[in-house]
Amino acid sequence: MLIGCLKKLLGTQRNAYIWFREESHMDPWHILLGVVQGIVEWIPVSSKTVLMLISAYILGYSLSESYSIGLALQGGTIVSAALYFWRTLISALWNRRLLMFLIVSTLFTGLVGVPIYILSRKALEEFFNPGIPTIVIGLLLLIQAFLARRTQTKSLKDINSINLRDSILFGIVQGLAALPGVSRSGATVTTLLYLGYELSSALRLSFLASILANAGATFAVYLLDRRVFTQTNLGSDALLVFLASAITGFFAIGFLIDLARRYRIKMIYGMAIITLILGAVFTLAK
Repeated sequence: MLIGCLKKLLGTQRNAYIWFREESHMDPWHILLGVVQGIVEWIPVSSKTVLMLISAYILGYSLSESYSIGLALQGGTIVSAALYFWRTLISALWNRRLLMFLIVSTLFTGLVGVPIYILSRKALEEFFNPGIPTIVIGLLLLIQAFLARRTQTKSLKDINSINLRDSILFGIVQGLAALPGVSRSGATVTTLLYLGYELSSALRLSFLASILANAGATFAVYLLDRRVFTQTNLGSDALLVFLASAITGFFAIGFLIDLARRYRIKMIYGMAIITLILGAVFTLAK
């Protein structure tokens, strides 16, 4: 009797889902993609990989198409970061260090990231396990948490300490994050932590850099694989998906930066554990 009730309930929910999609001409799963992007973009878990798995195993797209969808949807979080950091962006016009950081890091991100995107799409048509790089980032964060406990009294760099060397390294790492399974925020924040930056400053620099990097990623997908916008069902829902991503992302940024200020070491531990768990899930899902 219980099994029968469950089947009936699931059947009712599926019928409601089909009715909603047909009547509104909108797929609610696409809105979910936007919400997930708005949250996961800012934590050390690869948002494009999470979206890739949802798109491939729930929505039925190929892995290579799903990878492009994951990168394309990063456009929504551009709005989140731009709105949250609008004062910092304006001040960057007169802050030579910050302006240099944004220009140099974006340049190296493009030089490294675009070739990786092209190669990754081909690799996904054959075989690639996105869980491995996610686990590596989790392990690096765990090591950093141990190191942070031993250096709590050490003077750490802030956002105004950024220099040319750190900007180049940041840009290269951000470009490598085009690889499936590599979290942009996770890789860049981890790099800045190892370079001696405090967590809240590392998060701010990473989130600021995401504006130009994600704009470039969305533009690259449009140039190299525009069928993601024109030949998939996602295209008709793109505006709503971007809006869902932008709203969710705006609130997620503030929440994470506040946590970083209050619980620096505990947050690094938490990010490491979450990343390791999801890396294992990605590996098993593949």
